[in-house]
Amino acid sequence: MAKKLKKNDDQQLDAVRMSSQEIWQAGLAAFAKAQEDEGKFFSMQLFEERVLRALSSIGVPTREEIDALNQRIDELTKQVAALSGKSVVKKAAAKKAPAKKTPARKSAAKKAK
Repeated sequence: MAKKLKKNDDQQLDAVRMSSQEIWQAGLAAFAKAQEDEGKFFSMQLFEERVLRALSSIGVPTREEIDALNQRIDELTKQVAALSGKSVVKKAAAKKAPAKKTPARKSAAKKAK
């Protein structure tokens, strides 16, 4: 037989309906946001592809090509060093150019003497 709902059960049922409706709306909002973000991602990807195509058409090398060239240079440097009997220098020491003497510095140097 059918059970009659009490007032308390009615309130609980209404609360469940409201909660399920809020969950449904949150899901719809999340879905709409995901679609929006997907559109942004797609347009950004198109932009990057166009830039890469334009750069390659004017002859700018890609990062992979530059990395391959750097690796080849390192290999050749090692081979040259081995043939010449010298050790391989990783990086040349940066020489600092001597400061040019400006008229103010020249007069200060004369006063110091």
